[in-house]
Amino acid sequence: MFQVILFTDAPYPHHRIRGYGVHRIASEIRANGYTCLVVDFSSALTFDKYKELLNLSVGPETLMIGFSTTWLPYRLPDQEGYTNEIPGHDIGEENKFNSNKEEKHNWRTENMVAKFGNAEVDEWLLYPKSLNPNVKIVLGGAKTDFYMDLPHVDNFIFGIAETMTIDYLNSLSGKGPRRIFNTMIDYDRKAHNPSWDFRKSQTRYTDWDFIQPQETLNLEVGRGCRFKCAFCNFPLIGQKNVNDYLKFPEVIKDELQKNYELWGTTKYFIVDDTFNDSTEKLEMLYNVMRDLPFKIKFWCYTRVDLLAAKPEQMELMKELGVAETFFGLETFNDLSSRTIGKGMPASKRKDTLYKAKEVWGDRVWMEGGFMIGLPHETRASWQSTVDWLKRDDCPLDISTCYPLNIVKKTERNQWFPTSWFDENYEKFGYNFPLNNNDLDSLLYWEKDDDTDIKNFYEAAQIAEESTAELKPYQRLRQGDFYVSSFNDARLCDREKTLDMTAEEYQNILNTIDFTELYYETVNRDYFDKLFKKLKGK
Repeated sequence: MFQVILFTDAPYPHHRIRGYGVHRIASEIRANGYTCLVVDFSSALTFDKYKELLNLSVGPETLMIGFSTTWLPYRLPDQEGYTNEIPGHDIGEENKFNSNKEEKHNWRTENMVAKFGNAEVDEWLLYPKSLNPNVKIVLGGAKTDFYMDLPHVDNFIFGIAETMTIDYLNSLSGKGPRRIFNTMIDYDRKAHNPSWDFRKSQTRYTDWDFIQPQETLNLEVGRGCRFKCAFCNFPLIGQKNVNDYLKFPEVIKDELQKNYELWGTTKYFIVDDTFNDSTEKLEMLYNVMRDLPFKIKFWCYTRVDLLAAKPEQMELMKELGVAETFFGLETFNDLSSRTIGKGMPASKRKDTLYKAKEVWGDRVWMEGGFMIGLPHETRASWQSTVDWLKRDDCPLDISTCYPLNIVKKTERNQWFPTSWFDENYEKFGYNFPLNNNDLDSLLYWEKDDDTDIKNFYEAAQIAEESTAELKPYQRLRQGDFYVSSFNDARLCDREKTLDMTAEEYQNILNTIDFTELYYETVNRDYFDKLFKKLKGK
């Protein structure tokens, strides 16, 4: 029996990756003397299986059952139905939960994630209290604001939750002062409580997680970002001293070493807001990696203007093991770029991308993300970007296009993290003309400026058309960290897939139903083992 049980899902629908935030919180819970079980892959968890799991793990000592909203679908409170995609950005039919197909299993529509998305979770939230009436039901994570209408929830935790979760548990258990918490807990969204130091923290997985050696795990080297981009709503932006949120070298080394020794892990998503925010940080990490008896490969967020200003970072990242990186380029319209706080001229950013591809080579995947509908961006200026992305020598392997999303100012959004642009969109001619309480009203902006992209639907249509136009020019993402995390002999060896021809790799993908593969492998490699261990077998 456990004092805390936390549920989470995979970041990408039906792909075998662990949600990081819950394991981060669980590590702090255990470090403070509580027992904690993390239940991954909730999109493969039906209600019957959920009940059986709780029957085996909830007892009189259980204090809290927590659900992470981070990888639940986007939805509007009090509205039927949901979407698990970025509005206006198609993530592929194979990755949508709602389907009219005759399914082999009912798990696709009857799982925890689907039920949360449709607000059909009364029995899910009430069942733990039938086993222990005193247990608290808590929701947290990045999409908590979208689930505040759910009944039977005792508390909602907003923001970075390490310190608030421990305060909450200490109050419930009597280990700390008794406190009366508001339903909405958000007093330390940035985890600034001096009793805790992020730089010393490690995310620890346990035997209860059944980590497979081919899996890609998450790693935080630093937390926060020195920049303050207009569209960023992350809580720790504009940090003047990066070292205040940079883990100590020995802490990083120990976490990597233990993951390798225990699970054989060599692949990581480095989830720092900006991986290359300082050369000193990369040099520190290089010294850590140099002393390890193994090499890692990783995905990260990278700022191209920093590579331009500090070109030595390219070689450092190559030595560190960069394998995939995402650039938030947003636009190559220079006036638009300056408006959103990314003032380096497009010509210099493009030159830097060419240089990075030259240094890193074709075994490193470079992806660029672009917004449609920014201030000053016209259809003509955007088309010039598309034409560049189609060039044979374009250094970007993959380009992602999506419409500009703005958080509409409403009373219910007071709990939702907002960016500077969200709070000042009227200054650029944007408005929300619809007043009804539905998805259209929340998303549909119009703008009156000097461009011919006048509203959200036009931007979404352009994004869709551009995605189709660019599709023949996108490289096939061989060695993809999501795909290679499956326990499939043809896929889990990332380097082997990189040696295949694109045709060979595509032929393998064409033979696989990844949704079924997810269900089968998650049950075989995770849930079957978890239930066996819970039963003491």
